[in-house]
Amino acid sequence: MNKSSNISNTSFNLAGITTYQSGVAQASAFRVIKRHTAHALRDYNLSCMQWFTIGTALDAGTKGVRISDLAKQLDTTLAYMTTTINLLESRGILNKKAHKFDARTKLVTVKPTYKKTCIEIEAVLRSKLRDMLYKNINADELANYVKVLYKISALG
Repeated sequence: MNKSSNISNTSFNLAGITTYQSGVAQASAFRVIKRHTAHALRDYNLSCMQWFTIGTALDAGTKGVRISDLAKQLDTTLAYMTTTINLLESRGILNKKAHKFDARTKLVTVKPTYKKTCIEIEAVLRSKLRDMLYKNINADELANYVKVLYKISALG
């Protein structure tokens, strides 16, 4: 069961890949993408988790997202999420506001003044990842990979 670093579509045989080999490949792919993402985010003084938090809050729009829902979506603890949000709030990136029916519940939104920066970060990050990935992966392969990630993530 040899692991080939140059797997082509015509010779790929899933039965010839062990669970530990696929686990190593998965972990390695995660680290490669994370490293390139973190490098691109350095110019904005953001970590990957901070960017994921900002982006998830951005997706929630003006109504906002509960801190507990952010923690669940990002698969982290409420304490970590609260600390991250407090930091991003102190930097003028996020807002916390009380829920209109339950003052104990805080809703998180992206400050309107930061939304333009979010668009810029997304464009820069996409461009850098595209340049790195498309040297070896075509658009259809990447789309299939992301589609599978979403399906696996949904298994919870």
